[in-house]
Amino acid sequence: MKNLFIGTVSLGKIPRVVAVLDKYYSLKKILQLKKMGVHILEIRVDKIGTNVCAICDYIDNIRLKTNLPVICTIRETKDNANKRLTMFKEIIPHVNAIDIEIDAKINPKVIEMAHNKKRVVIVSEHDFNKTPDYKGLKNIAEKALKQGADIIKIATMAKSLNDVKRLMNFTCSWGNNNIVAISMGEVGKITRVAGFAFGSLFTYGYIGKTVAPGQLSVEQLIKEIKVFYSKIEK
Repeated sequence: MKNLFIGTVSLGKIPRVVAVLDKYYSLKKILQLKKMGVHILEIRVDKIGTNVCAICDYIDNIRLKTNLPVICTIRETKDNANKRLTMFKEIIPHVNAIDIEIDAKINPKVIEMAHNKKRVVIVSEHDFNKTPDYKGLKNIAEKALKQGADIIKIATMAKSLNDVKRLMNFTCSWGNNNIVAISMGEVGKITRVAGFAFGSLFTYGYIGKTVAPGQLSVEQLIKEIKVFYSKIEK
């Protein structure tokens, strides 16, 4: 399989850190994150609002001033439920990649729009209740791939170390270098750092407050990654 990139950032050689922007952080703050070791930004549009023009202007500015690639994520809320497809259509030209849920009704149209603009497509599954068995994980990955995913993202709730082991073992055996796998919850925190060793392409860190169960701060992630992956050739 060919090497994957988001913007100019290559994936798979070293663990990449994605900083989650859940509000309008200042350019100064984002430049600090880049200097610290952040490689990619994820704009959680659903947490920022529905003023698409303002969001696009913000994305354009930070991409221009920081040269960091941007992933756009718009989870469904009561405020955007009937607007998401239009929001994706307007925002896609301004970002490097999009993240769309595997079972979203708008999934096919969003994927088509993104690929038409030659943007990277992340198809994601979030199970906040459990970690499926091996067959279930395989079904998720195959379904995402069939839908047109460039990158498959699987985030599942870990209630035990066996859940963590199962997701990481699946990730390691998947065979394609196009997966991001995260065990959510306290017991799954280790995957935020260790996931890369099993084949997960990147990991997400929060800036101000956590936006997912068991998520680590950007600062903590980068600190841990420097400890455990310092010998990996860049």
